Amino acid sequence: MDKIFSFIVNRKTNKLLLLLGSPEDPQFHKSFWYVVTGGKEDTDTNLEQAVVREIKEETNLDAVETLYLKWIFKYKSLGNICTEYVYVSFIGEDSNIVLNEESIDYKWCDVDEFIELIEWSDDKEFLREVVKAALNKEVYIKEEKVDQYF
Repeated sequence: MDKIFSFIVNRKTNKLLLLLGSPEDPQFHKSFWYVVTGGKEDTDTNLEQAVVREIKEETNLDAVETLYLKWIFKYKSLGNICTEYVYVSFIGEDSNIVLNEESIDYKWCDVDEFIELIEWSDDKEFLREVVKAALNKEVYIKEEKVDQYF
């Protein structure tokens, strides 16, 4: 199953969006800070369209630009093998955030607060470098990187 994962950046403030997941989450059964994720649907012509759609569905924000960060996560979730492609997405306005049932709160963060709060089981310093580059519309990873969690 192809999925997307996107950092969301407000172009005016250069802050990153974190979502606080619902404790009713069917996979994790707990609440934690994360970013927009979701599956590519048959109606999506490509992964970028899936990113834009998922951001709209989960936050009501309109992504005006997306950039693939050459990072892929492979893992099992709810009985499916997932391949998740990592993006950064830029939005122009943040005044109309409407969360869907997956999230209970949100927060705009600078890089340090984002890194501190996000639920992340891997190297947070590597994540920091990826995010700092992404804020400048740069891709930190030069050759596609695949992290497997099986």
